[in-house]
Amino acid sequence: MIVETFKKFDANGDGKISKDELKRVLNAISASSGNCSNQQAAFDDDAVNALLQASDTNKDGFIDYQEFVSWVTQDMKEEEAQQGGSFKPLDKRGKFQLEFRSLLPERFEVNVNDRYDMDKLQIGEGGFGKVFIARDKQFSDRKVAVKRMKKNPRSAGKGAGNADLSNFDEEIKTMKTLDHPNICKLLATFEDKNDIYFVMELCEGGEVFDRIIENGFISERTTSIIVQQVCAALGYAHGFKIAHRDIKPENVVFCTKERSDLRVKVIDWGLACNFLDGQMKKAVGSLTYAAPEVIDSKDRKAYTEACDLWSVGVLTYVMLCGKPPFWGDRNQHFKAAKAERYPFRDEPWDKMNQHAKDFVKNLLKADPTQRTPIASCLTSPWLATPPAEAASDESKASVLGNLKNFTAQSTFSRLCITAVARQLDHKHLGDIHKVFREMDTDGNGVLSMEEVRKGISAFGDPEAEKNIQALFANLDMDGSKTIDYTEFCAAGLGEKTCQQDDVIWAAFKTFDIDNSGYITVDNLKEILDAGDVQDIWTTDVCRQVADEIVAKFDKDGDNRINFDDWQKLMQGCWNKNNPSEMHASDLLAKVAALDLGS
Repeated sequence: MIVETFKKFDANGDGKISKDELKRVLNAISASSGNCSNQQAAFDDDAVNALLQASDTNKDGFIDYQEFVSWVTQDMKEEEAQQGGSFKPLDKRGKFQLEFRSLLPERFEVNVNDRYDMDKLQIGEGGFGKVFIARDKQFSDRKVAVKRMKKNPRSAGKGAGNADLSNFDEEIKTMKTLDHPNICKLLATFEDKNDIYFVMELCEGGEVFDRIIENGFISERTTSIIVQQVCAALGYAHGFKIAHRDIKPENVVFCTKERSDLRVKVIDWGLACNFLDGQMKKAVGSLTYAAPEVIDSKDRKAYTEACDLWSVGVLTYVMLCGKPPFWGDRNQHFKAAKAERYPFRDEPWDKMNQHAKDFVKNLLKADPTQRTPIASCLTSPWLATPPAEAASDESKASVLGNLKNFTAQSTFSRLCITAVARQLDHKHLGDIHKVFREMDTDGNGVLSMEEVRKGISAFGDPEAEKNIQALFANLDMDGSKTIDYTEFCAAGLGEKTCQQDDVIWAAFKTFDIDNSGYITVDNLKEILDAGDVQDIWTTDVCRQVADEIVAKFDKDGDNRINFDDWQKLMQGCWNKNNPSEMHASDLLAKVAALDLGS
């Protein structure tokens, strides 16, 4: 087999392999695996040179037959010594379904200021906390939003910034659960003696409220685009039996400062409630946007998630005309809301699109059961899908190639890549986000088997279509029967994104649970234990795997993984695309299968 493989490289039969001959075969391997797009070479000169230098022992610029044999047999010996080749410690112990939500770092008695430099000027203030911009001390250009909340109301006094501890737990649980393109992503939490800090992705475009103040109102077209995204986020949350309970212009923010970019995210889930666990009775939220049944609940009468629908109606009304539908003191406001009495005939309503008026009118119903259900809101003829730049054919091909590569990765590699995806914000997910939105035809924030099938079909890849069930099963890491946003983003990430130092650092800190600057066996064991959806592994197995991982990647022998070790580990996730580190048995099999023609 080695002789025949060498001959396939040695196209001119001169008994040695040149750089061009090496590159020709390697790119034929990549093309046969679907890793090339638009005839662009998968292996650049640097990558080919790396393999050439590793094999060319006499440094004459060629690989002769003896050098080829020496390289292959040495690599195969190393594989045998590693008991089967490429490092796949998790795969040896059966199916591991990963709960990606467990990859949220929660740090206790760890000083957030050791990790971030926080601006003194706050950018927002929610019901229970103040929000600041912060910069990662390791990579200052990596900015996040940090919400600081006081743990002890009695010692801190009254007012914003104080909350019952149960509120913190509920908000953390809620934000860990919700994984949607239009919901602000929670990246980590820190807790010390006095405060809890929520580290979130930074949406720099400001609040919808600011746009209303700036312009007096928001155009009908823009309003419909923004409200569509809010409804998509709420529809997803309600599917998890979670109500927001404080929808208002201050809690809808633009992702970027670019005025033409109308992507928004729903923030501040501090008043959110899981209505599956119990009835909602608290009179919470802002009076202007609160539903009549919430105002009248008085902590005794139960209400439903339809309270969010009323708030969407008020939000839409305010955006379109710049004024609230109800005003006056609490009693006057409540009476007008119960009577559904609000201005709707004068300017600008007399010239407003009838679909827009119907949308508002059918949400501002005092009887919650009469309000338009969230699913029907999403199919409203008035709501407009956000104008997203279509992903290029090259981007689609790249994402598809990454999806296929991801399913071939070891479980541990997928765990590491998913940790990267869990820490990425909207700025890093441009092309992947576009492809996801194109495939998510019903806009519910997850991909069904049929949506994935149609999306793959549109890519025009018969091989992927044929293996769609296996592909779907591998992408569905938590076994939920749908592809969540983070699962898709993890699979769609390419090596280029995953190898950015700031991105690798963010993932490293996911595993560095105690913020020590190292990943220990105990850290890994805790991550594996938390991520094992079906509890397949015992505690002993989790520790065994953690020991194996540290032993493999700890280069200085201190029984822990530092950041340099982690960078090499992350690079190892992509070795299958790196010819200088390609395993000999894999290379021989791939070359043997090639039909290179004449």
